[in-house]
Amino acid sequence: MTSKIAAKAGEGTAVILGASGAVGKPLLSLLVSETSPYSVVYSFARRPHPSPPTVSPNVEFKEILVDFEKIHDGDATETAKLSSIPPASAVYITMGTTRAAAGTMAAFEKIDRGYVLSSARALFHAASPATLVYCSSGSSSSSSLFPYLKSKGLTEEGLANIYPQTVLMRPGFLKNVQRPESRIMERIAEPIVDLLGKVSDNIQAPVTDVAKAMVKAAQLGPQTLKSQQLGEEPAKTFKLEEGRSSDGVAIMNNPAILKLAKE
Repeated sequence: MTSKIAAKAGEGTAVILGASGAVGKPLLSLLVSETSPYSVVYSFARRPHPSPPTVSPNVEFKEILVDFEKIHDGDATETAKLSSIPPASAVYITMGTTRAAAGTMAAFEKIDRGYVLSSARALFHAASPATLVYCSSGSSSSSSLFPYLKSKGLTEEGLANIYPQTVLMRPGFLKNVQRPESRIMERIAEPIVDLLGKVSDNIQAPVTDVAKAMVKAAQLGPQTLKSQQLGEEPAKTFKLEEGRSSDGVAIMNNPAILKLAKE
């Protein structure tokens, strides 16, 4: 089945958090390209993008530097940088870190979950809520015994309790990642993952495919994704506040991400 994208090219506003990350880089390139479905794109970041993409003349790109620590702590001036922009059509979040990079588990949770949720709240406009698309991780669950996956699952639930329309991407091993630093475990695992990826769509996804699927997912929305069997209902253990419906939440696992990217 071919997915029908309702949004027209060059309409609306998009926001991206995490534009310099593994998925964020190719995602930003798509958002500011000639084929972008948006006319305005905001990127909120700690520092200027190290390798900014070419911006189409049809897209107005605004990079705004913020202190996520201050936003997390409730600083009004810093939070206003996010809350004062016009309502967006879509909010894309690819921001995150690792336990090793953060230094401690507490620091990891603050950056990977606290920064994400506080920024998402600041961007939320109740009168005109955006569709939120979050790049999570395969097997994420708030009930997981693994701290990384548990934190991702808690972040997913937190976002779904802010935004009535939420798409949660759960890719497998990220392929073709361009990083300034080398991660030895990724280098060791890559040949094995490549081999497994040839026999199963559950294993890995090129970062460009994840980015493409995120853009398309925002345009389709959770309900259409689920009706086209590209998105799944969250598990019964997925915690939503009273009055929140799972109708507005779609989970996209690795096979669906690969499929949507190719459509």
